[in-house]
Amino acid sequence: MANQLSRVDPQHGGNLVAAMSKENLRSLFYLFAGKPDSRIKIFNDPISISPQDIYELNSCVTDKLKTHNIDLVITTVRLGYDSSQFNEFSTWAEFESSKWQESDKIEELVIKWDFLVNIQEYAVPQRHTLLFRVATDIKPSQLLQMIGSSNAEDLDQLDEISAPAFCRVDFINAQISKELVALVDDWYKGRTKPKLINPILFWFKKRRNGIATIADHWLYFSWALLLSSFVFWGANNFLNEPNLVHASIAVILAVYSFRPASMMAHRIGAKIYKVLSEIEGSKVLFNFTAGDRKRIEELEQENAKQGRKFAFISIWNVLLNVASGLITVYLFSKGVG
Repeated sequence: MANQLSRVDPQHGGNLVAAMSKENLRSLFYLFAGKPDSRIKIFNDPISISPQDIYELNSCVTDKLKTHNIDLVITTVRLGYDSSQFNEFSTWAEFESSKWQESDKIEELVIKWDFLVNIQEYAVPQRHTLLFRVATDIKPSQLLQMIGSSNAEDLDQLDEISAPAFCRVDFINAQISKELVALVDDWYKGRTKPKLINPILFWFKKRRNGIATIADHWLYFSWALLLSSFVFWGANNFLNEPNLVHASIAVILAVYSFRPASMMAHRIGAKIYKVLSEIEGSKVLFNFTAGDRKRIEELEQENAKQGRKFAFISIWNVLLNVASGLITVYLFSKGVG
């Protein structure tokens, strides 16, 4: 190739492209302008992630790449913080040497491996890329940017960005892409899950709709039974011959007493739902910086506080229903007697 380029006469406007062989031209075209195929894996399971986890992932990836004919590997890391700031590490050594003493909280981590693979069909090594992203949540600015974008490819990435984590391999060699995706998948399955919530409390949180509905309807039903027992008791102890007037009074009492009872029952149910919803159950928990560790401590304390609120409201609701039930049984028994 070098000999072919040296024979080009610049005085006659020689064309470098014309001097290249078709094989070399095809290889360079794919290297600089070609759009490679992509393989994507989305992860939806919760994950707790620390620097040690990333060190382990990088070690696994680099060891895997050593089994192939690789010319060059460049690893870059990008961190996004809650203060809308970003920190980009252009080399792996910079990332590994970080002391993680910042007070900012990490919300996004993107690690990217760029590497050149020698492939028999190509005269020059071909670029491949492995990208892994994990984030606490999609930012509103990212969502609005995608919705307002005229590029269909941006909208195609919405599923990826909205997931807790994903990896993508841009490849020419399909075998390498399969191996890398399987490697990241296996690594992800080995991570610990966030432990911010007591398992029992988490069970209630997942079923908060049903629990709030039961609390609402249970108290309302208990009040209906209590009112019925009161009317039954009064009719049998004070009225020898109930008439239409007595029945009208009973209906009026029932109608006008059900509204405040319904409001109380609905308020208790809504309060239970709100408390359980406010319990933080992040799918992604970073444990990198001093700010991350402080956030974990604050979340654990807040979850314990919300758990106590839920227990208090639930006990209060149970006591109201039990008291109503006891009074109902007593009034019915006295009415019969």
